[in-house]
Amino acid sequence: MTCPRCLRSPLKLKSQYCPRCGLGDVLRAAADKSPTDIPVGPRMFRLMERIAAGSVSNVYRCRFFEGPVEVEAVAKVARDARTNELLSHEAATLGRLHAADPANRYTPFLPYAEATFGIGGEVVPGRPPPTPRQATVLRVHPAIRSPADELYTLDEVRRAYPAGLDPRQAAWIWRRVLTVLGFAHSNNILHGAVLPPHVMIEPRDHKLLLVDWCCSVPADGSKTLRMIAGARFIPWYKREHAARNPPTPAIDIALAARSMIELMGGDGAAGTHPATVDPALQRYYGRCMSFGPNARPDAWQLLADFDKLIETLWGPRHFVPLPMPPKR
Repeated sequence: MTCPRCLRSPLKLKSQYCPRCGLGDVLRAAADKSPTDIPVGPRMFRLMERIAAGSVSNVYRCRFFEGPVEVEAVAKVARDARTNELLSHEAATLGRLHAADPANRYTPFLPYAEATFGIGGEVVPGRPPPTPRQATVLRVHPAIRSPADELYTLDEVRRAYPAGLDPRQAAWIWRRVLTVLGFAHSNNILHGAVLPPHVMIEPRDHKLLLVDWCCSVPADGSKTLRMIAGARFIPWYKREHAARNPPTPAIDIALAARSMIELMGGDGAAGTHPATVDPALQRYYGRCMSFGPNARPDAWQLLADFDKLIETLWGPRHFVPLPMPPKR
């Protein structure tokens, strides 16, 4: 086992702290095989196996009881206390978005911050007390019984379809991405990292979740946007910033379009499509990536234009299955 903070020090299973970086809750930080029960007020949250690892946090399967019903969710745990602020910011942003949608028209596309708490922070003799790491329990649409087993990132979909997804299968994904972005932008929130790992789908009933709002900023350009993850998009992102344009919803639109191009078998970084994509669709996505944020329409206009385009190409909209292999 290696230290989950510095990722360098080999540790014995009985280690209480990392001799390299001083992490004092190694076993809980790893927590990939044995369940860890975390009491929060009258409730108990059980963190189980790790299902994803990111630069800011690790993600675990999580279960808790709501009355007599056991709910499965996910728990994001900061890999280091220095990223606690990002997880707290994400929980606050999700809270604002849910509060802005009392009719629950758009919030099914968003995770819900069920609880936040600190993990770790045990005192090790002879060392300063470590700061607990932030943990956020996120629940999703109730029809998704197990997020860890039923949700797939666009990266996972791309791997399942190495030749690229048929544009007809990808159309519903794009429509839902535009819908959640339109809702967020209308509430002055810019996601800032609409990348394949952050767009998750449930293929059976065509549900979608846009996750990882840690880097979100006001959509009015009043704050600086953090550099996105995803090395293949960084050259484009640097070019966008080289023009000294403040971050606007156009960044989300362009990143989402590049993610969709990759999903359909193209090169998202270069913005080039495979030959299987109709030229009219290629021109449409080209509008989404036009250089200069003022050159891109907003999400709602793009959604209306897309609906007209696909009905012209394929006729009335209908359900198109998207088979995915079961997760193991």
